[in-house]
Amino acid sequence: MSSQKVRLAPPALWGLVLSAMVVLLSACSTTAPVALRGTGDLGVVIERADGNVKVVETTGRSVLETVGGLGDLSHASVVFSRDGRYAFVFGRDGGLTKVDLLERRIAGRVVQAGNAIGGSISHDGSLVVVQNYEPGGIKAFDADTLELVADVPATTEDGTRSKVVGLADLSGKRFIYSLFEAGEIRITDFSDPKKPVTQRFDGGKQPYDALVSPNGRYYIAGLFGEDGLALIDLWNLDKGSRKILSGYGRGEQPLPVFKMPHLRGWSIAGNRAYLPAIGRHEVLVVDTDT
Repeated sequence: MSSQKVRLAPPALWGLVLSAMVVLLSACSTTAPVALRGTGDLGVVIERADGNVKVVETTGRSVLETVGGLGDLSHASVVFSRDGRYAFVFGRDGGLTKVDLLERRIAGRVVQAGNAIGGSISHDGSLVVVQNYEPGGIKAFDADTLELVADVPATTEDGTRSKVVGLADLSGKRFIYSLFEAGEIRITDFSDPKKPVTQRFDGGKQPYDALVSPNGRYYIAGLFGEDGLALIDLWNLDKGSRKILSGYGRGEQPLPVFKMPHLRGWSIAGNRAYLPAIGRHEVLVVDTDT
């Protein structure tokens, strides 16, 4: 056997070798680093006809990226994660797409129904809930993974399923929504997603959309099948629902309605609510104090 001694390279040389290896490995990476930035000025623009979302920044007013493959966006709506990094896009075809605004790519996508109409996110940002037309009901998903955690069908007394409209998030992990055919308003609590608890209230004839007042106290559902609106005091649920502005078109011939209106896009400012009058060329101005 040879008795020659093995000489090791000095520590300084090993440091140079390791540094060179790190540089080489970094050069082999195929993913370009994302520039460090915040999310406060980021937003999205929905391209309905193309099924795309444009990621935009509002400081320089520029388009950063066009993200495609989001399906039918003809009636799209969006909610954002608490940190503003992710946009959850609800498509009309039942698609729920999670878009990473910093990396400007799709971070997750599921097609969870045949016909959907929007959604909401819980106050703590952990659950994303979708309201569906077909099959009627709501579904709750883990906001991180988009894994389905609860399916709550909007089943009526005769066993059929009703379209769900007017979904809004409440305190905790509660969500309030209306059933169009069933004429109901329901609140579902997902504190235990495996065992969601639902309360039911009368909603009037064909509630078509709804909103929550800015102070979080009132849920107002517009009614397509009658002149009036349904109101729930969310701070006093034991009082149930009550009708407001009943018969506002009394004595007048209603005009034809060619498209179901929205209610959420209307406004409450100060102590006044501005709401559409169904079948009228009018706006209802409501005193919210009374």
